[in-house]
Amino acid sequence: MTKTPTVLLWTCATVLVGAVPAARLAHAVPTPPPRAGVNAGLGAVPPDVSRVSPAAAWESFLTLASQRSWGKAAHLLDLSEVSSSGQREVGEQIAEQLDAVLDRLRARRSTVVEESPEGPLVDGKAVEFVSALRFERDGIRGEVALHRVEDPSRGERVWLFTPQTVARVPFWYRVLVKREVVRGSEPINPGLGQVPAEVRRGTPREALAGYFEAWHAGRFDLAAHYLDLGAYPASEQAVQGARLARRLNLALLRLEWIDVDAVSNEALGTPEAGVPDDEERFLSMTAHGRYLDLRLSHRWDPDQGHVWLISRQTVAGIDRLYRRYGLGWMGDHAPLVFFSLSFAGLQLWQWLAILVALGLGWLASRWLGRWSVTLVCRLAARTAATWDDALVRALDGPVRLVIWAVVVFAVSPVIGLAPEVRKVAFTLFKLLMAAGVGWLLLRLVDSTAEHLRSASPENRVGVGFLPVFVRFFKVLVVAILVLVGLDVVGINVVGVLAGLGLGGVAVAFAAQKTIENMFGAASIAGDRPFQVGDFVAIGSDLGTVEDVGFRSTRLRTLARTVVTIPNGIVAAGRVESFSARDRILFNPTIGLVYETRAAQVRAIRDGIKRLLATHPRVHQPDHRVRFRSFGDSALNLEVLCWVATKDFEKYLEVAEELNFAIAELVEREGSSFAFPTRTVVLQGATSHV
Repeated sequence: MTKTPTVLLWTCATVLVGAVPAARLAHAVPTPPPRAGVNAGLGAVPPDVSRVSPAAAWESFLTLASQRSWGKAAHLLDLSEVSSSGQREVGEQIAEQLDAVLDRLRARRSTVVEESPEGPLVDGKAVEFVSALRFERDGIRGEVALHRVEDPSRGERVWLFTPQTVARVPFWYRVLVKREVVRGSEPINPGLGQVPAEVRRGTPREALAGYFEAWHAGRFDLAAHYLDLGAYPASEQAVQGARLARRLNLALLRLEWIDVDAVSNEALGTPEAGVPDDEERFLSMTAHGRYLDLRLSHRWDPDQGHVWLISRQTVAGIDRLYRRYGLGWMGDHAPLVFFSLSFAGLQLWQWLAILVALGLGWLASRWLGRWSVTLVCRLAARTAATWDDALVRALDGPVRLVIWAVVVFAVSPVIGLAPEVRKVAFTLFKLLMAAGVGWLLLRLVDSTAEHLRSASPENRVGVGFLPVFVRFFKVLVVAILVLVGLDVVGINVVGVLAGLGLGGVAVAFAAQKTIENMFGAASIAGDRPFQVGDFVAIGSDLGTVEDVGFRSTRLRTLARTVVTIPNGIVAAGRVESFSARDRILFNPTIGLVYETRAAQVRAIRDGIKRLLATHPRVHQPDHRVRFRSFGDSALNLEVLCWVATKDFEKYLEVAEELNFAIAELVEREGSSFAFPTRTVVLQGATSHV
């Protein structure tokens, strides 16, 4: 493996782990999408639901509640903290419980009188919040409030009961209506001793974030305060709490990144369909065919008030969860420094795991790469084709890079990367895969060029063009890789290509002739109408091909001048190659004087036939001699044969021999060659001119 992929992967790993700020540690969360519509899960708003002002919303809720129309009354609750799929069930339940609470508190219709859609004015400014009812009963305090909400789906502003009110209704209902006792409950984890001041458990989000922060600081004794350890004796809670706190997050790292900001930040949680009022779900997923449902539970402490803990049921399943998804003995016994020391958002053990993954990936790529290339090489050796040998030679380096990237990416889930880092890791994985494929294509271009160079050394034009085509295809591969890389990182490649297309049109107009000649060169190299050194006729130009360049072809004429012809003209015009002949035509016409008798003409014809049939350099049997015509001043005999040679100098030598032999034959038969004559008849006399 070369140094370049090693440095590339090391740089990728460094960028990857540094993609999340250290302050966010384990809970990076994307910005929530804008509100699609108020209570979209409830469907269309019934016509008898009025929400235009605080008084209208209050009056409408009390009226619908008196009719026990809980589904309609739910439209007056802000259920933005509840998933759309659960809004109908939760909304009806909260509406019924809120009606019971208001009835218990003896709420009156005249409590809210603000009729303005903008809300009450304070110092001349509209306030988007109205307190409908404050109370203190049975040791608890509460406030029922409404606020104004923008509804983009309907293009209007509406007044609804606040999410805080919605979240607290189940607790009020249990205390005020069902008369559950909230004081005098059992102490929370007495075996852990006094609760440290830095422990914050007032809301589900606060408790979960506090647990993760303590865990990432390596303070498992502090993280134990966020677990409900009531199932363990007080004497065991300190030891068991630290052990279970360590194990829980080590298992979660391999399962799912917890979105802390998605958990309710209300003291009494947010109602959720299928979840008891005193619990809050923070993870729900299916892993390896098993459904996991992890929750926080609400407790009331006389001294601490509302307390949220990782539920007793979840704590009871931590050991089982760890055995299936944890890090085994190493996770239980690794020194605290591996968890307490963090850099760039990752703990020391994660850094070490990344180094180990890189090392294992390198070793695996060396071994698997060598083994796979050897196997493919043996398979290629059994075939008669040669292209697969070039492919095997090109595979050696790129396949190792691809294997390395695959191994490192496969190991990365064990390290427990944040969602953003996982996304970066997957992006880098795709970039490395693209780089491996690109590297393979570049090596294939070189291997193919070498194969063509050795397979056709006589094709001097094609071989001469190989460096040009190698550079062209390499630039093409790199350009495609750049576009793929831009697409992987999220850049709109279509827009880039559109911009390049507009610029390309201008360049194409400006360089039209140059581009035409370039394609002409490609056509000459592909079609091979001639070779360097051939004697050819291109249009009206006749000469020997001295060079075929990227723009033009050069001919050395018989006058020893050099003619340069653009390749576009060569590719589009008529090209006659004399060097491509397998034999050369000998086709003279022999004119005999008119005094030659028919017997002499016949004897001369037969003698020439015998001459052609017996000459060793005349191609047999394609030759003929015919008494062709009576000319103006001669009897014409046509001789047609081919001299069996490609060399024009040798052709001239053979043609000379044949001409001498024909001349001797004509002389021996008593005839002679005619020359142009004209007979002029004068009155009373005949004169030859």
